[in-house]
Amino acid sequence: MQASLTHLNMLSSPIRLAIVVLSLSLCGGFAAAQEPGNPLHSTAEDFLRLNVRPIAIGHHGVGPYTPATNPGLPIENTMDSVRQAYTLGARVVEVDVQLTQDGKLAVFHDDYLADFTCIHSLTLDQLQERLPYVPELRQVINVAREFNNRASDDLGGILIVELKAFSPHCDPADEFEQPLVSAAVNEVKQAKFADRVIFDSFSPALLYLASQAAPEIPRELDLDGLQLLTPAQIQAVTKLPVTIIDKKISLGLTWAEIGPVFRLPGYASPVQFLITGVVTGVRVVGGEMDFFGAAEQQQPGSGAEFVGAAHSLGMRAFADPANTPADWNFFASLGVDAIYSTIPMGVQLQPAIPAP
Repeated sequence: MQASLTHLNMLSSPIRLAIVVLSLSLCGGFAAAQEPGNPLHSTAEDFLRLNVRPIAIGHHGVGPYTPATNPGLPIENTMDSVRQAYTLGARVVEVDVQLTQDGKLAVFHDDYLADFTCIHSLTLDQLQERLPYVPELRQVINVAREFNNRASDDLGGILIVELKAFSPHCDPADEFEQPLVSAAVNEVKQAKFADRVIFDSFSPALLYLASQAAPEIPRELDLDGLQLLTPAQIQAVTKLPVTIIDKKISLGLTWAEIGPVFRLPGYASPVQFLITGVVTGVRVVGGEMDFFGAAEQQQPGSGAEFVGAAHSLGMRAFADPANTPADWNFFASLGVDAIYSTIPMGVQLQPAIPAP
């Protein structure tokens, strides 16, 4: 949160790109290990190695819907939404997870409820008493497994699990990251599903911890446009106070709390973001619409340049979200490899996926 989006042109500097490449070599490259398993099922590696793009990722299932916005569609991050996304042809689906008081993982977007009750202050049973539709991660894994088995060695039933950064409201002492990562890794490994999962987060600290606990599970680091703004610019956009903090796992970055709701690192430039991806050993970098859209508005071609830089480092580039065909076509024009999208729209717009 140290620079504005006008610094996107720094990507064109060969010196800075060389620094990124040097960082890659110093980190030993990207881990590509996967656990051995039944050869007759597709894996996250199969997805990451596809040579067609962009592939649709079901965003929270079929999409981030609520009964108020789309009464005919299932609520996001529910088993119904995940099952419907796979049924309608999504090969990959993404869900969010939150840690409960009893160490379980609830599939839910925020770490607090509408009344600001923190998820980790409730057991899973207590949460489900209030919101019966909230599933446990293991239930969603079982849905993904069903479709993965059905697909055999054709691509299908791949699951992206977003490790949500805790809010200052629910984690004021910055102490719940390790328990969250440990719970996620244990859940995925106990389900024997590690080769069909990708961990995703806006927090490189969470992904660093995941790399230590389960280096074989691929990881995706995401970027929001706010992370390239100065504190003053963020405050002007969000109307929330911005406080620079000493993060327990900082990875050499400047971290800030944005009101009671966000705790994220800032990046001086997209190059620094890519270097952070290298340092944390991620296989994928993801950009939000408010990053790619602002980049292209201020400097046409810079979004595609960012994607090209990621590719030159051996990383895939994903984009988020596409809720309309115009969104999809914009992201596709940048050369991204996959797009978090509503389903079935994304399935209808993605290219044909060849049989293995």
